[in-house]
Amino acid sequence: MVPGMKTRRPDGPSGSTGAVKPPPANETSTPRAASFGKVETTTSAPANQFQPASADKRATDIDGAKRGYTSPTQVETPFSPEEKKQLSKKIPCPALAGMFNAGMLKVEKDGTVKIPDLERALSQIGPSETVRKVLTNGADKTDSIPGSFNLFKLNGSNLDHTGSTGIRQNGVHPERFDLLCSFSKDGKTLTAKDLADAADHFAKEDPGLRGRVTQLGEMSIVLQVFGQTAPNGSKFFTFEDAKQLFVDGQIPSSWKPPAVPGKVGLFDVLGSTAMGVFRQLVNGK
Repeated sequence: MVPGMKTRRPDGPSGSTGAVKPPPANETSTPRAASFGKVETTTSAPANQFQPASADKRATDIDGAKRGYTSPTQVETPFSPEEKKQLSKKIPCPALAGMFNAGMLKVEKDGTVKIPDLERALSQIGPSETVRKVLTNGADKTDSIPGSFNLFKLNGSNLDHTGSTGIRQNGVHPERFDLLCSFSKDGKTLTAKDLADAADHFAKEDPGLRGRVTQLGEMSIVLQVFGQTAPNGSKFFTFEDAKQLFVDGQIPSSWKPPAVPGKVGLFDVLGSTAMGVFRQLVNGK
């Protein structure tokens, strides 16, 4: 989601070598730092050939941790990689944290994000113009300054709501992610129904109809945008994808920019949200 994807935390407690083949004549050999301090040799394409970074080459950080999606076109940033890693923990919305860490969202040193920059980042990940308008309007109302919001001061803003997962509220709480995963039916993935069941549980912990609807909507947005597609067309998260998004604040490494942006519309979001609320009301919850 994405502004508004708060995760309010309720009170209480809650995995034979061969000879080295020389590169072709039109390629150059350049060293790069490898894991555990080794130096490997890779070949680079000719200067006039565009070659986007492959997922394999950016699969892990220096410490061996799996890294999320990184935008091939980085916005200007005043933050070092370590600063971004720490600052992202202040961002309650996993989608905003993901765009920040991926280098898609332009942020000033004090945390200010201009609404046109948010709109530009959202346009790259899938939401339609109408959905983007809803999200940017919500972000713009988080403080008294029109046309911008502060990415690092969203906790406690007017986008806070009841019924949230609590994973990224005022810091990162992995035990709340474990609780989210406990609603998986197959023990491997999180489907739309699993997320609706989780939202129902969180609403009981921290009641409120507005919070219930908002949380279902937020989960639906991130699933539609960042989830993988099953053979039947439904969306799902693997546990690894969900961890990267909700805990690490990164766009899942399995994600790829949509071939045709702007396809996640209000019907995609509200349809599943309405069905989740209807099911909960019918069950008397």
